[in-house]
Amino acid sequence: MKRNLRLAMSIAALAVVPALFAQPDTKNTILTVVIGPEAQFVSVDAGTTLTKVTPGDTKFGPFSGTTNFTYKIRTSQGSGTGAITVQMTAFAPINGPLISDLSYTSTSPSSGTPVGSTAASTASATNVVTFGADAHSSDGGDSGTTIWTLVDRPTTKTTTYTTTATYTVSAS
Repeated sequence: MKRNLRLAMSIAALAVVPALFAQPDTKNTILTVVIGPEAQFVSVDAGTTLTKVTPGDTKFGPFSGTTNFTYKIRTSQGSGTGAITVQMTAFAPINGPLISDLSYTSTSPSSGTPVGSTAASTASATNVVTFGADAHSSDGGDSGTTIWTLVDRPTTKTTTYTTTATYTVSAS
């Protein structure tokens, strides 16, 4: 019995000794990520109806309406820029209001600079909001509005007219 006990203790000691002197085998890695400028629309109103600024006005007063939008943006730190722009199509059907009679302003979102009164254009996109270097929206997105104004002209024929406003957001 003594012999079996000594043999068992010797085997146990041989099993423990290497574990006491073994070095763990570890390796490290460095994770690198490049975060660049990005921009995204979260939502834009599906439709905006322009109505008389003064309800019941029959004296050729202007029409007005508001388009709401939500976006996310991140511009580069040093020389980054960005913009939300809008480009229009002509009013349809023909003989409708002129795009040159349509203008807009925008509200002041926390991450950008709104534009003052700007003429809408079918020829090129025009700024709604501009962003400078190191601009950041909140993680959930920032909100803004475009406030449209349309001159009411007596030469415009009576019917319902539509135009499409195509918004684009960009960041560099």
